Amino acid sequence: MTSEGFRREMPDLSSALEVFEEEQRKLAEFQRKLAETTTVVDAPKKLFTVTLDGNGELTELKFNTTGYRSMPPAELSALITETLQKARRQSLETMQELMGSPMGGTDFNDLASGQADLADVLGKVMEPSLDLVREANGDSPSKSSDRTEDDGWDRT
Repeated sequence: MTSEGFRREMPDLSSALEVFEEEQRKLAEFQRKLAETTTVVDAPKKLFTVTLDGNGELTELKFNTTGYRSMPPAELSALITETLQKARRQSLETMQELMGSPMGGTDFNDLASGQADLADVLGKVMEPSLDLVREANGDSPSKSSDRTEDDGWDRT
């Protein structure tokens, strides 16, 4: 085989690599923004304040008044739970806003709640790069809705 023949058989992966590097850059920027983000929610009557980090984890529960002391324990517990749930919803909305367009067409809330399959999402995110590789190899790009072949992701 001549070196010319070998060159023709080698796919041009530079376009796929560029797409992959751009996605990687976007993910790094998202992670940076997420690390700088907090969500702060006040309970009714500002009895307490809930603070979550960018990942939606509780970092502070600050009691602002002593009004909670006279509340029945079940009522206080329910109020803390409701306020924390509200903060988590707001945190997920913030994550979605920071991300911009949904990953692979998947809503971040679906992904975070487990309603979306992470393997499917990653497959959709990687699809443009994989299509460029397929085209470089002379194959036709895949149709993401028509996946009959094994893509290597374990979905069990």
